[in-house]
Order: sequence, then structure tokens, then C-alpha cells
Amino acid sequence: MIVLIAILIGAVVAMVFPDWFLWMAPAMRPGFAFTMLFVGTLVRPEQVRAFSRSPSRALAGLGAQYTIMPLMAWAISQAFDDPLLQVGIVLVGCMPGAMASNVMTLLFKGDLILSVAMTTLATLSCPLILAFWLPLLADTRVEVAVGPLAWNATWMVVLPVAVGIGIRYLTSGMPPRWDRTATVLASTAIVLIILVVVAVNREQLSRIGPALALAMLGLNLAGYSLAYGAGRLLRWPTVQRRTLVIEVGMQNAGLGSVLALTHLGEAGAVPSAFYTVLCMITASLALPLHRRNRANDPADNTQAS
Repeated sequence: MIVLIAILIGAVVAMVFPDWFLWMAPAMRPGFAFTMLFVGTLVRPEQVRAFSRSPSRALAGLGAQYTIMPLMAWAISQAFDDPLLQVGIVLVGCMPGAMASNVMTLLFKGDLILSVAMTTLATLSCPLILAFWLPLLADTRVEVAVGPLAWNATWMVVLPVAVGIGIRYLTSGMPPRWDRTATVLASTAIVLIILVVVAVNREQLSRIGPALALAMLGLNLAGYSLAYGAGRLLRWPTVQRRTLVIEVGMQNAGLGSVLALTHLGEAGAVPSAFYTVLCMITASLALPLHRRNRANDPADNTQAS
């Protein structure tokens, strides 16, 4: 609940006084990588072994993500007449999972290894997904530099988590209350990420209308719901199903904002800018409900396939 309150109050403050938070923007990427190092130390060897028994689960999740979100985004975009806005909405649906989804997976007690694998695969395959879906759904082509995407996914997520896992594996025992400390650090990182994102995208957010805001909320909630259904259809255990919901619903719309500003202009970037903030807020809103229900779910601790 503290995280949720901090996010809601902080988002309003960042919208009104963006300069209070913009100075942190250059430090967010290295700070996030450092946070992921601590997050990696929370992965236990048995979780790594469980993932190694079913590595294809990440590919199945990737297929679900890049089917559900592009098609739902296209369907929702048909409610608008502005072609640039339509493309901007479809672009949101074609984005990979947000890197912040890894931290949110930790807070939701999800499968961190699966989350990192899905985020990495989705980021690396994003250019191919855009080349496939955008011409079909929006009659548009957008070029994406593969190298920077791959490098960001590697140094911000994959390498820090791998080092953290190695530290946990090689250390006979982590210090007392380490898990709690790392979780608090991850919670703080989520709050700061949202505040900086709001401050950076303040101008685009100020142009969001009620119809587009509802459309983006509909896309976000549809992503969560359909991902949950896909997880049940695939007969995934509770923890992995929860991870799929987070990965599908939390799109890296920050990348979408950059691409939209480059190729579509400010009008096409509004959906991505709003969704960047929206998906993190909706996930945070679900945290108190999740923690209340978790104790009543006997399958919640199921990690293996």
C-alpha cells in the first residue's frame, strides 16, 4: 500500500513540478541496472532448475504477447478517425515488455527468470514484430535499430540479473534480512521510474483526451485479462501465469514514444506516452489486492512446471 500511495501522489507532483524529477533521468538506466543486480540475488537455485526444465515456456509467452497486444491495439484503434493516432495505438501493442516488468514481477512474487527471458526475447524480436504487424494492421513501416535494443536489454537486465544469480549461488548464505532489503530497493526503483517517466512525458500526457485515455486503459486491462486466459489455456502454474499477465500488460511504451516521435510526430506519440505511465500505475494498484489474496491461494508457491 505504501508503494501505491507513493506512486499516486508522486505522479501528481511530477506532473505539476517536472523539474523536481527530470534531473534524475540520466541516472535512471544505470540505477535500474544496479537494482536488477540486487533483484538477481533473490533468485534461488531451485527456481533456475525449474526454468531449465521448461525453457520453451518463454517462447510460448512471447507468442501470446505478440498476438494478444497487436490485435487488441488494432481493434481499439478503429474507434478513432485520426490515422496518426491509429498507428500510434497499434505501435503500443507491438512493443516488447517493459523492463520495469521484471521488478514488478518480483513485487508480485512471480517467476523472475521467466520474466527476464520474456523481456529479453521480446526486445530482441521487436524489430521483426514491427516489420510484420505494422504493415498489416496500420499500413505503416517503422525502422528500428536492432543494436541499441539488444545492448540495452543486455546491460540493463540480462547481465545484472545473471551476476546477481551467480552471487546467490556462490554465497553460502545471504546476510540476514537481505531479501527484504532487495525488495524495498526494487519498490523504490519502481516509484522513481514512474515519477521520471511522468516528468519526461508531461507535455504528451497533458494532451491526452478522455476517449484516448479510456481506450488505452481498455487495451491495458484487455492485455492483462487475455494473458491470464492464455496462461490458463496453456495450463501454466499460478506463479508463471501471473508473470505472463505482467509481461503482456506492461508494454515498453517508452520505446514506442521514441519511435512515434521520430516517425509519426507528437500526435502519434501520445498513446505511448500515456501507456508508459498507465501500465505501471495499474500494476501498482493491483499490488494490495494481490497481497490480500495470495495467502488464500494454495497454488501460489508453485514454481515448477
